[in-house]
Amino acid sequence: MNLKPIFVIKNSGYYAGVDENGDWYSDTAEGLKSVNENGGIGILPILEMNRKDFDIYLTEKIAQSELKSNIKVSELTIKIITLSFDVSTYWAELGIEWLNEKEINSDLKNILNKLIETKQYSPKFRQKALAKIKKYERIKTCT
Repeated sequence: MNLKPIFVIKNSGYYAGVDENGDWYSDTAEGLKSVNENGGIGILPILEMNRKDFDIYLTEKIAQSELKSNIKVSELTIKIITLSFDVSTYWAELGIEWLNEKEINSDLKNILNKLIETKQYSPKFRQKALAKIKKYERIKTCT
C-alpha cells in the first residue's frame, strides 16, 4: 500500500492519508487502519476544529499532494462523523455539529433515527439530530 499522509492531528500525533485508490487510512496505536474499518478514532480530534476551517485546510493539503484531484473532503468527514456516533457521547455531540443536512443519505438518516431513540445521548443531541433529519427531508422533497 502506498499511503500519502495528508494531515497530522497535532494533539494526538496521528496522521491520516489516502492510498492510490482514494481510500482513507489513519495511523492508530495498532498501525495503519482503514477509516472504513473504524481506523479513524485517532483522527476524531479534527471534530474539535471548525468544520469550514478543516474543509479548507484539507482541500489545500490535497491540492499540495500528488493525489488525484477527485479525492473528496466530504467522504472523509462523513466517515469521521459516522464513526463519532459509535465512540462516545462527547464525539457524537461534536459530530452532529459538523453534519450538514445536504450530506445525509438514507443510511445516515437511519443511524440518526436510532441515535434519537437511544437515551444515552443528551436531549440536546437528539433534538439536533431530529432537526437535521427534518431539514434533510425538506431538502429531499424540494429536489
